[in-house]
Amino acid sequence: MKSDEHELLEPGREIRQSALEILLRRMQAESDFPALSEAIGDINRIASSDREGVNELSNNILKDFALTNKLLKLVNVAFYNQVGGGSISTISRAVVILGFNAVRSIALSLILFDNLENKEHAQQLKEEFVKVLYAGMLAREMAGRAQVKDVEEAFIGAMLHNLGRMLAMFYFPEETAAIRQRVEVDGLSDVKASIEVLGLSFENLGMGIARNWGFPDQLVQTMKKLPDGKIRKSANNTDKLQALAAFSNELCEIVLRTPDADRGKALARLTTRFGDSLPVTEKQLAGLMEKSMQDIAQFALAVNVNLKQSAFAKQASKWAGMATVPEAGKDTPQGEVPDARTELDANVLHEHAPILETSPAEEASSSQQLTSEKSQSILTSGLQDVSNSLIDDTISINDILRMILEAMYTGMGFAHVVLCIKEGRRNAMCGKFGFGTDVQSLIKAFDFSLAEKPDVFLVALQNNADILITDIDDPKIATRIPAWYRQHVPARTFVLFPIIVKGKPIGLIYADRPQPGDITIPEKELSLLKSLRNQAILAIRQSL
Repeated sequence: MKSDEHELLEPGREIRQSALEILLRRMQAESDFPALSEAIGDINRIASSDREGVNELSNNILKDFALTNKLLKLVNVAFYNQVGGGSISTISRAVVILGFNAVRSIALSLILFDNLENKEHAQQLKEEFVKVLYAGMLAREMAGRAQVKDVEEAFIGAMLHNLGRMLAMFYFPEETAAIRQRVEVDGLSDVKASIEVLGLSFENLGMGIARNWGFPDQLVQTMKKLPDGKIRKSANNTDKLQALAAFSNELCEIVLRTPDADRGKALARLTTRFGDSLPVTEKQLAGLMEKSMQDIAQFALAVNVNLKQSAFAKQASKWAGMATVPEAGKDTPQGEVPDARTELDANVLHEHAPILETSPAEEASSSQQLTSEKSQSILTSGLQDVSNSLIDDTISINDILRMILEAMYTGMGFAHVVLCIKEGRRNAMCGKFGFGTDVQSLIKAFDFSLAEKPDVFLVALQNNADILITDIDDPKIATRIPAWYRQHVPARTFVLFPIIVKGKPIGLIYADRPQPGDITIPEKELSLLKSLRNQAILAIRQSL
């Protein structure tokens, strides 16, 4: 459709605004929309502020622990490894390594997906999200060809291009079905059908909501549909972003709707249409499509989307010349140690660890334990102290490590906390210092070889796995508790946090309580404990 025809179909500005306000009020009446708006609005506010930056973005993301876990999982996948991924354990570090805009774009995409998935049309929405994500990845890959400097703006712009349609599918499913029927049965254009049913086009719905969420104008403009025919060479950055978003999303539609026999003609028309703005050959495009599919596989893993169930992913993989839909996370080596890890998998504190609640009876019997709020306060303060100490050259590494152990000990109310450090000459892990009653005798007990059969300590170290053992006599894991531990350590429950530097086990933090089930770690506290351990890694790395 020509842009002037599009404009003729659109109602006047006041009517459009009135329709938008009506739809916005309906969306705000839904329980999840205010939270979605606040989350995206906060990130956009931080991004546009001269006074706020890395810390504010990190803190904002950390407020949502599910988002934090998914984001940390995502920044470590393959398509970020080239810029320092694979070793990122905190949001602040992610921002430093990957850049503010990269973390922002990942957070925005995760927020959108998490808030637009729990409805009746879940599979249809997931399919739409796969398309949206693919368009974003493709735009990211093609940003250089479009002379767009900020690849993350290219990603966000392409991802937002069909925001109006996606929001309508989620919040107005009946109206969306009616629009689809008018297009398929009555032969109306997408624009005319959406205006008749909603009072404004999908495009103007998306642009209106994006402005409401505080997106900058040049990203809002990426939602505009471009006129038919050859696209003129882009004159400014907004035009370049607009062309990139349109190209990526048009390619998605072509992939989904074009028979295999017509593939060459369809791609030729697309590359000719955008040739002045995005010079790319069909062969080059196939390579870009393959890379985008590999990237999207990593993203899909983080948000629990099965690409093998996606018709779009199957078709896009075929067009990219791939035999099957790519999968992420399939390269775990097999052998004796992974088998031991499998046995202990239920005890591993995963990034998506559940919140462990205590029953009323347990609460009554453990009244001396710290409240969750108090624990978080102590751990957070300890984390801040350690962070400040890391930039002070006068403070020794041992002092920093003691601060970390003390924060864990006091923050969680552990009976003992012990730090073990590897002795290279003996290939053994040895206790160095700790906190708790009679801790010196406990420190002496921690002297074990790293060449033994894979018990729970070696599994933690070899797999970089944080492990909570609720009861050492549990039949499922009893055989994995080493003899030296049973002989010298009375505690029946403990937690392990390995310290891995440059892929090698350097140390181990051990913490215990006397009775089975005495240790429960809510998700927020787990995140703080992991952050403290990560500070130990940073301190040791700085000292090497």
